[in-house]
Amino acid sequence: MNKLLVVDDDPEIASMLCELLELEGFEVVVANNGVQALERFDNSIDLILLDILMPEMNGLSVLSQLRNKYTVPVIFLTAKDNEFDKIIGLELGADDYILKPFNDRELIARINALLRRKRWDNIAFTPAEKSVQYSIDKLIVNRKQQSVSFDDKYIELTGTEFQILLQLLENAGNIISRDDLSENVLGKEFLPLARSIDVHVSNLRKKLPPRSDGLPWIKTLRSKGYLFVVDQNDNVLQN
Repeated sequence: MNKLLVVDDDPEIASMLCELLELEGFEVVVANNGVQALERFDNSIDLILLDILMPEMNGLSVLSQLRNKYTVPVIFLTAKDNEFDKIIGLELGADDYILKPFNDRELIARINALLRRKRWDNIAFTPAEKSVQYSIDKLIVNRKQQSVSFDDKYIELTGTEFQILLQLLENAGNIISRDDLSENVLGKEFLPLARSIDVHVSNLRKKLPPRSDGLPWIKTLRSKGYLFVVDQNDNVLQN
């Protein structure tokens, strides 16, 4: 049974979410503000539903503190249809966001998509199914350990950033569309006015050190998608 942390200062919304999620078979822990959320979070939590506007400590501050240590999936729940808040949240490491009032089935679908991704991360694939490790230049990406390093130095990525990097590596040298990235990583259709995938890719770019050959890791192709760059001298080793 997956365990979710619901963080919302509105008792009615928190109670409604708790009832909905328990009917879906989830174990639910509720926090009514940001401080309480940090106190009640532990490694048994599989996903967090996090409100932005809260007293004492808002959701952005909670997420910022969590991302210093944890990669637990986080979905922002917010009544603010504010592009700035969405982008800031994604830049801090949120995996997704959904606006209040929300459709119950959409919320459950978003939750299940992120939890499925987390389960896939933990599967020990055989070499015939999926490569356990990718290596290019000095970059090493290990699927089983969910680790990324460059020149033996560990790179801290969120779960979403790690999955995007895997998708790009599995299609190295080929264009992968925003639609495919959004569907495979976030479990939802890409919308032209939504910037979730673009912000996650931008964050990933910032965290990857410069390549030894001076080439970019990820290239954006207008109206087409993204490309993990390889040239004729590159060899993406798969173990």
